[in-house]
Amino acid sequence: MYSFTAAAATDVGYQRDLNEDSYLIRDGLYLVADGMGGHDGGELASAAVIDTFIQAYEQTPQPFELASLQEWLTQANRAVYDIAEGRAGTTLTLLTNVLHQDKPQLVVANVGDSRTYRYRANDEAFIQLTQDHSAVAEMVRLGQLSAEEAREHPARNVITRAVGSNLRLLADVVLLDANVGDRFLLCTDGLTGGVQDQEIGLILGAASTVQDAADQLVELALETDGSDNVTVVVAEVTETTQ
Repeated sequence: MYSFTAAAATDVGYQRDLNEDSYLIRDGLYLVADGMGGHDGGELASAAVIDTFIQAYEQTPQPFELASLQEWLTQANRAVYDIAEGRAGTTLTLLTNVLHQDKPQLVVANVGDSRTYRYRANDEAFIQLTQDHSAVAEMVRLGQLSAEEAREHPARNVITRAVGSNLRLLADVVLLDANVGDRFLLCTDGLTGGVQDQEIGLILGAASTVQDAADQLVELALETDGSDNVTVVVAEVTETTQ
């Protein structure tokens, strides 16, 4: 399995009254959620995801199978749906250890436009591991918009998938390996909506600790835009055991 050191930072931003983001840090399980909904619906939605995963994690012997993670996602989706019968929802991205076919692996999963990135120190490679489920991201993939145009598009905040918006959840789930020293960033669009990937990668690679990286990324998001809630979790691989 993979061992990590991890840290988080979050801020309500300059234009919101509520922080509708939530995050979770557990040994080998890291999650970020960005809630959406009227009144406090978004706050309740993202919190429901975190509560579901805390309860499931505490009740499941470690390491757990990939099938268990898929069950937890289904449970979280139902918990959010029950809050407002589909009128509230939340994005989700997570990183976790799993056992798959008797082999320890990492899983990255996402729904919506919260992202997971990886910075690999030995070759200074910074890549986005998730795909946004949003209207403008689809237009970028089809070549109808450039990445720069997407940043200013009036529909940039319209997502095409969310936890709890429908009784059937469609999540992207990717298995991957990791090296000691790899840093993973999980974040809401309060960071990526205003800050370029290149700037994010530079901070993630240069920060002396994961807490420094998290704090600097939130500070940069506030300096660049600050109109949205922003939440980041940074997890660095410290050891691998088979």
